Amino acid sequence: MVFPKAQSKFMNDLCPSPPVGRLQVACAALLLAGLILPSCAVQAAPQRLPYLDDNQQCRGQPLPATVEHLTGEAWKLDAKGREVALEEGMSIDEKEGIKTSPSAFVSLSLGDGSRVVLPSSSQVTLQLNTQYSIPQVVLEQGQIESYVIKRNSDHDRFQIVTPVGVLGVRGTHFRVRNDDQQSLVEVLNGQVAVSRDEPPPTKTARRSGKRVVDNPAGPLPGEVQVMARQGLRIQNQGELKPVELLAAPRLLGQAGQTGALPVWQLILQPLPGARRYRAQVATDKDFLNIKQEQFSSTPEVNFMRISVNVTERFANT
Repeated sequence: MVFPKAQSKFMNDLCPSPPVGRLQVACAALLLAGLILPSCAVQAAPQRLPYLDDNQQCRGQPLPATVEHLTGEAWKLDAKGREVALEEGMSIDEKEGIKTSPSAFVSLSLGDGSRVVLPSSSQVTLQLNTQYSIPQVVLEQGQIESYVIKRNSDHDRFQIVTPVGVLGVRGTHFRVRNDDQQSLVEVLNGQVAVSRDEPPPTKTARRSGKRVVDNPAGPLPGEVQVMARQGLRIQNQGELKPVELLAAPRLLGQAGQTGALPVWQLILQPLPGARRYRAQVATDKDFLNIKQEQFSSTPEVNFMRISVNVTERFANT
C-alpha cells in the first residue's frame, strides 16, 4: 500500500524508571494526510445551560461530556458501576465513567470546550467537585491526555485526581499515567499545579446556591508547578520535583513489508537516554481520534497496515 506524503509532529512521554535529572523519555508523532472515512449521524446529548460566574463571564457547563470519537471496544459505567457498550455521541454525566479495552481509544468533549483522550486499558470517572464547583476526572487505571481550555478565574480549575495526587489545571495540554502506585505527569503546553491532596480554600463565595472557592494566583501551600516541557513523578512520599523532558527524536524514514500481515515501519533517530518509544495512529492532526498504538524498545516502530488512509501519531516512553 502506498502512503501519502507525511508531516511530522512531536511530543514527550515519561518512562517507568527515569534517573535523577532529565527523564529518560522520548516521543515522536507523525501525521498522514488523506483520510476519508464514513461519518455516522449520531446526535449528541443536550448540554446543560451555560451560566454567568462571579466575574460575569459566560461559561459552558462542563458536564455531561460527550463521546466524540471511539475506536475499538469500550464501556460506559453508570453511577453503580454497571457496564453498557460505549457508542459515539453518548453522554457521560457526573458519577459515570468509561473503561477501554486493550485495543480501544476514546475521546471526550466537555461542555466547556475541554477534551480528554483515553488510550487503551484505561478507566476514568467524571465528578463535579461540589466544594469548588469545578469538574474532576478521576483516573482509576491507565492514562489520559487532556486538552484543557484557558480558565479565566483562579478558582476555576480543571482537576485530574489520581491515587497519589491531584492535578489542578487552568489551561494546558498534558498527560498523566498511573503506574505501579505512582503517577507520572507530562506537561506539553501551559502549566499544571500538583499536590498530594486537594488544596484548601482561601476565600468562599456563592453562585446559584453553590460554593465557589477563589484562590490566589500562583501555587498554593503544598503545590508544585510543572511547566511546559517538564515532567513529574508523584509518589506517596518524597519530594515533588519537576524535571525536564527529553527532546523529541526526528523521523528518519519509513519502510514496510507485504504478506498476510503487512507491516508499516517508522524509523526514528535514536535519542540518548530514551528507554522506550511509543507510537500512535490517529485520523486528525490533534490526535483526538486514535486508531492504533505501539511501543518499542528500539527506535523502530511497527504498525499493521489497514485498508484506509489514516492520520498517525508516534511517541516514545
